[in-house]
Amino acid sequence: MTGHCIVCGMGDVGYRVVELLHRLGEEVTVITLQAREERLRTAESLGVRIVTGDARVDQNLHEAGLASAKLLIAATDQDLVNIEAALDSRRLRPDMPVVIRLFDQGLARQLEGTLDLQRALGMSTLAAPSFAAAALGEAVLGTFSLHGAPFVVGRHRVGGGPFQGSSTVEHLARQGLIPLMIERGGDCLVLPAGDTPLQPEDRLSLLTRKEDWDRHFSSPRTPGDKPGERAPLLRRIGRSLSRLAAFWKEEPLALRLLVLTLCVVIPLTIVVFYGLSRSLVDALFLTITNLHGEVVLPEQVGPEIKLYEILLMILGSITLATLYSMLTDYLVGSRLRKLLGSQPMPDHGHVVVVGMGNVGLRVVRELTAVGVPVVAIDADPDRPFLADVRSSATVVIGDARLNDTLLRAGIANARAVIAATDDDAVNLGIGLAARQASPRIRTVVRLFDADFARKVETTLGIDAALGASRIAAPTFVASALFPGVVKAFLIQDRLLVLQQRRAGAEWAGRKPSELQDIRIVLRDGALTVGERPLAAEEEVLAVLWRKLERPWGGS
Repeated sequence: MTGHCIVCGMGDVGYRVVELLHRLGEEVTVITLQAREERLRTAESLGVRIVTGDARVDQNLHEAGLASAKLLIAATDQDLVNIEAALDSRRLRPDMPVVIRLFDQGLARQLEGTLDLQRALGMSTLAAPSFAAAALGEAVLGTFSLHGAPFVVGRHRVGGGPFQGSSTVEHLARQGLIPLMIERGGDCLVLPAGDTPLQPEDRLSLLTRKEDWDRHFSSPRTPGDKPGERAPLLRRIGRSLSRLAAFWKEEPLALRLLVLTLCVVIPLTIVVFYGLSRSLVDALFLTITNLHGEVVLPEQVGPEIKLYEILLMILGSITLATLYSMLTDYLVGSRLRKLLGSQPMPDHGHVVVVGMGNVGLRVVRELTAVGVPVVAIDADPDRPFLADVRSSATVVIGDARLNDTLLRAGIANARAVIAATDDDAVNLGIGLAARQASPRIRTVVRLFDADFARKVETTLGIDAALGASRIAAPTFVASALFPGVVKAFLIQDRLLVLQQRRAGAEWAGRKPSELQDIRIVLRDGALTVGERPLAAEEEVLAVLWRKLERPWGGS
């Protein structure tokens, strides 16, 4: 074996990495202690070599052909295993590019410099922006920052919106929208430039600044949807009534009947005492005092009024005691939330994120970073990440498949729900339960199987079904194949790679349009590239691509 790729681990991420490398035409060897039988059968049937064992054992690395391999990707589910595999491979092959999977991105940046790794990436960090964007209704493939400026890569159809009347790629570029790829029918036209004509049915993959994406594609906000902005008075009253109605539905039926009975009895009692005392103020005074259990009656009343008064005192004492306990519970709960650092329940427009694992935690951070209020749900009150979440989001403990839990999370006033647990069946159940509780809510669920995800979107009405490992795999693979990778995306049969690099001697003095199989899209921090010749060591953002050459028979 020579020039092959070694992948350590066949979990969710490792399996997707192996699939993508194979489809790119690379020869792959996998080192794994254990994996699902169907995954192993699929990989072996397509020519992937499997070495059963621990990737931290030198003998297994030698058996996998480390001496002649072109790269190694350590993608097991355990950070320490990935770090040790990287240490061993760097010791045995110091010249070989190594990419590892790490959840702790602070540690990842340190190890990249200390071990001279090609990249240290986190699956949840790569996937979270796509989940957050899907919840907000945007067709965003990914986001990244360069020189402190946020950029977006997204997809949009030509027939409408800002593209109306745009006949060429150059016209869009003048609006700050840089097309990277055109999907036309079943074909892809990669790296379009210049006066490439556009058709209404074309679907464009675009690079643009975040503010330009929001200006062109984000749905217009109504007053009060942005944090800190006050809604009109009628809308605030309507939302208050909605919250009151939701609170009312959560209370026990017996208590609701008791309160409704009291609401009928109080006006009737005022009428009765008004007839006896012939003064409205006296009637109101007698009603309130008797509700509190104090016997205050007009003189010379019959036994029927006294019996009515007894019933009123019993009913009033029970109802008022219950209302006082509810008020105490609310005040104590608010105090506890402050002591625990949890945020109050948002009024409206929040996103409900279910499952505070690696992906869920990152999704909460992505949403709160752009000012979107979040309610986090988890069934396990001892989940380690809940302490981090409480400082920025409201936390609800419970099973999100149950209507009661969703009601406590304010599902009626939420804009979206993201089911990001580690169980596909649970995520699907959460999405369907949320849609039943609030038919207009946007639903995003995490599903590993891509074919199943497509069926769920088309048949069950789920707005977006995404796989975290499928989102992250392109960047893992691209980072191993190319240096300086910022992001990578899989679009139809192309791996599209954004690469930050410096112009070498082979580029110096050449115009951007003269480069082969690569396109400069960002120069001097601006999307306007121009035709000025490239200078040696000039820093640019380039786009390159590789075609998927082989099929894959797995899920």
